[in-house]
Amino acid sequence: MRFEIEVLDGPHKGKKISLNSSLVYGRKTPIDFNDSDIADAHFRVYPDHKNVWNIECLGGNKIRIGSAEANRFALLKGLVFHLGQTALKVVERPALAYETWEDGLKDWLSSHPANPTQSEFFFFLKPVRLTFVQGAQLGDFYTLSYGPRYLGHNHIDLNIKDPHAPALVAKFFQVGDQAYIENLSSDRIKINGKPFVQHPIVDGDILMVGADIVELSIL
Repeated sequence: MRFEIEVLDGPHKGKKISLNSSLVYGRKTPIDFNDSDIADAHFRVYPDHKNVWNIECLGGNKIRIGSAEANRFALLKGLVFHLGQTALKVVERPALAYETWEDGLKDWLSSHPANPTQSEFFFFLKPVRLTFVQGAQLGDFYTLSYGPRYLGHNHIDLNIKDPHAPALVAKFFQVGDQAYIENLSSDRIKINGKPFVQHPIVDGDILMVGADIVELSIL
């Protein structure tokens, strides 16, 4: 059985105090009872070898149970005791709504379904490889297995190291099973020596970006 302590009077009437063996309880811990008869560190709680929770007073302090005083006693459901002028009661802690946090998460997700969103994300049916055959990145290559992908100088996606290259060079996308390259930098790049807007990629295409030459191949 799981217990907690309920405050019966005073400014914190109705407040529940969880049992924690690592805490010291009193006037200002874990709540301020605003009762001068309660010591700053009045008592602690702990489970014994039978897993029964007990209260133990600290520093010679006492707790009143009825007309008697005690410095240690076991917690029993319904027990009323006093700290200074404040009455408290041992109550049963409500059962957890879920056995595990995973169960709670599953229930929350089922009652808060995500709204469908549109996404451009896809997998290339025929992956595309970009191989640098001239320039500072000679021998480097990128393999595109999903898209859309973006190529540009200092780009987080497909990076061109040449500082003279545009920040955005091209976009790679797919229509049906055909991969395309889209020009994002006007006349600063060419395919096979010619300017273009969009171009269906075929094996062996040559992309020219400043001093860099990139061969496109279909895998």
